[in-house]
Amino acid sequence: MTFLSYAQNFEDVLLWRALHDVERGRYIDIGAQDPEFDSVSFAFYKAGWRGIHVEPTPTYAAKLRDARPDETVVEAAVTDAAGPIAFYELGGLSSGRKDIAQHHEKSGHKPRKIVVPTVGLDNLLELEPGDVHWLKIDVEGMEADVLRSWRDSAVRPWILVVESTFPNSEKPTQHLWIDEVLSRGYEECLFDGLSRFFVHESHADLAERLNRPANVFDDYQITPGHFSAKLTKQEAEERQRSVELR
Repeated sequence: MTFLSYAQNFEDVLLWRALHDVERGRYIDIGAQDPEFDSVSFAFYKAGWRGIHVEPTPTYAAKLRDARPDETVVEAAVTDAAGPIAFYELGGLSSGRKDIAQHHEKSGHKPRKIVVPTVGLDNLLELEPGDVHWLKIDVEGMEADVLRSWRDSAVRPWILVVESTFPNSEKPTQHLWIDEVLSRGYEECLFDGLSRFFVHESHADLAERLNRPANVFDDYQITPGHFSAKLTKQEAEERQRSVELR
């Protein structure tokens, strides 16, 4: 069966390759943003999976609640710092780090400062009564904050996907947090240019499924809204306008 990918960098294709034989699995998506556009979880949701979305931006959190009424949406920033904290809204580049907001401001973006509550990763992990099959962390420079807040929780998601470049760049950042992952029994399987994939030692058999990027053998298709379909979409719209003008 052809897999329809919604994720920006085909993270869902890789996770589906590893976990397609799990029925009605569970996930935690930290930095979930939109319920469909560039969503890592949407294909899994359509396949019967359910989980927890963490999204501090009020607009995105509301969209998630509307689109996924049968899932938990936590409207907070995940960090080891006591809240509330300042948070800078920048659409898909929103962050709780002032230096990152200032970096984007120099590029012409205009962040909106709000105040949001905080939650620790240890507390989030306790919300799931059973296995967490995958955990995604995409928080625009706050990955180290998230992972430090794992603290003493014994919960180990099967697979971790952690964004590991400075926001909107190829500059690596995994050195800031990778010890928090490796010290908890994880093995790195793949770097896809944006995120790093890790498998816990208790599910080491999954590592082989995650040792290569998305490819033709994954039998996947993209949605019209995916960035790689932009030219095709423009051409289709131009043909449609041409037909209408005849």
